[in-house]
Amino acid sequence: MKRGFSILVLLLIATSIQAQDAGGRLMAILEKYGQVPTYKLNVVYESVNDRMGFSNTQNGVLVVDGDKYIMTFGPNETWLNDGKTEYIGTKEEDHSQILYFCPGQNTEAIINFGAMTTFFTKDHKGVIEGSNIRLRPNNEMPYVEVYVETENGNLTAITATDDFGTAHKFILSNFSTNTAGTKFVINPKEYEETIDERKGCK
Repeated sequence: MKRGFSILVLLLIATSIQAQDAGGRLMAILEKYGQVPTYKLNVVYESVNDRMGFSNTQNGVLVVDGDKYIMTFGPNETWLNDGKTEYIGTKEEDHSQILYFCPGQNTEAIINFGAMTTFFTKDHKGVIEGSNIRLRPNNEMPYVEVYVETENGNLTAITATDDFGTAHKFILSNFSTNTAGTKFVINPKEYEETIDERKGCK
């Protein structure tokens, strides 16, 4: 019995140390990226659900400037927050639509693109796995787990897994503070259908 108790104590200590290490790793990420209000990233988005048998890959570019962001996937998909409204514009061969949301109330996004590099650094519990961190949110979120991959202190990928088992992976590269020429605009006239979800915006 004493041996079993000792093993339990060691496991608790190891878990506590891992949690502290995860907290320290998250703080280092926050200190590195959280003080950079304006940046640009190349993003490869992979959506995979083995159980349901589907996968999708898109190449995009994310630019963040304070409370504004624009994420573009090729010429046909734009996610935008201009500081006043959030938009999703999509174009397909036979249809196009634009959705409007109150800022912070975009229910289509699995994560907050405006805080891509730091959204997971608070309100999560985590453990270290090699150079990576596995996190679970303390509160209800669109995802049940986040897996943060780093290399030499740099963010390389973030995977948010939802409760359907779909893994939404964002592979990050070419981090830069040079955002010259970026316009945080979208043209509603380019879309056939409008869906406005802004009722009750504060």
